[in-house]
Amino acid sequence: MVRRQTFPLIAIITILASSSLSACSALRGGEPEPTIGVPQAVKQVDSLLDDTFKAVRPKLKWREGPAHMSEVKDSITNTSTGEVRVGRHRYVRTKVSESKMTKLLTVVSEHWKKEGFEIRSSNSRVPSLSGKASDGRVIGLSVGGAGDVDISAGISALSDGPSGDIEGEEGDKFPKAPSEGPDYTPDVRDPYWST
Repeated sequence: MVRRQTFPLIAIITILASSSLSACSALRGGEPEPTIGVPQAVKQVDSLLDDTFKAVRPKLKWREGPAHMSEVKDSITNTSTGEVRVGRHRYVRTKVSESKMTKLLTVVSEHWKKEGFEIRSSNSRVPSLSGKASDGRVIGLSVGGAGDVDISAGISALSDGPSGDIEGEEGDKFPKAPSEGPDYTPDVRDPYWST
């Protein structure tokens, strides 16, 4: 009698566990599981940003924001999955005129495509681009209301650490805005990009 009750219970647990694992795989959207730690992720993010800025000619001046990690939590249990998203923003100091913004978006978009990124979104009214690679790396470009350009990159990494800025990766010092926060307004004119 005990055996008959135990077998169906074990079978149900096995079925539920396997369907939960399948659901987890589906939720990842086919994205591979991370295999690198946070320091390696920071290096990859910085390399993506370096390559993007090298593709733009004439060169743009920029300030680097802090490297940041965001803890990934299980949507059911709200506990850490042992995974974080590591990212960094670079803020373009060069004033890019409205007439040159399309050129900048085209150069960046073509470079990302060449590097294997699928361009996910592009918005001509409020200029922005985002791309994703098959290994889960993401990259984006957005333009703010004051014409400030922000280029960012991110990748998943293995870590149980909490969300926050990564120690030793604080980035550059920014001037203060009237709101007392960092000022991202472009402050460098360029004979090509600013006209």
